[in-house]
Amino acid sequence: MSDNTATIVGNLTRTPVLRYTPNSIPVTDLTVAVNHRRKDPMTEQWHDVACTYYTVTCWRTLAEHAVRTFEKGHRVIVIGRMYVEEWTGREGDVRQSIRIEPSSVGLDIRFSPAAVAPRPSVSQAPSVPQARDTDDAATRWGAPPIEEPDHDGYGDTPDEGENAELDELARLATAPASSG
Repeated sequence: MSDNTATIVGNLTRTPVLRYTPNSIPVTDLTVAVNHRRKDPMTEQWHDVACTYYTVTCWRTLAEHAVRTFEKGHRVIVIGRMYVEEWTGREGDVRQSIRIEPSSVGLDIRFSPAAVAPRPSVSQAPSVPQARDTDDAATRWGAPPIEEPDHDGYGDTPDEGENAELDELARLATAPASSG
């Protein structure tokens, strides 16, 4: 049996809701709409040609992270095994839907920023191999800047709009980073 791995980029049609199986395994379904657009060479206008909907079923930790991270309208990138599910409809007709069993799902930051919370400290994180003494980033590239970076490049204090943006990024930062 061969695996059919696919990568799709599209928008969520609804905010995900976490459910649990009878064995207490977390699961959520994401519905991702992928629009195909074409530019009319005569008018130079873009037109929607087709829209394909994919059901992406996330399990366990991926499901929990998806529910805490995604909302309706978010642009996401999905990588996983694609398959077609068939069933018999109410009127006896055979129906099909395209489904993806994801190995990875993330925000597409091309159109909107995302803030990621820092990983746990070394004392909380699983043990990882230690770097060699000679493999020190500060030695190779110099010490990081000490001063606080300016948010808009104008050298002033953040204004009301910038503060709102910083508050939104702080809210997004509550989503934990993947440990994998």
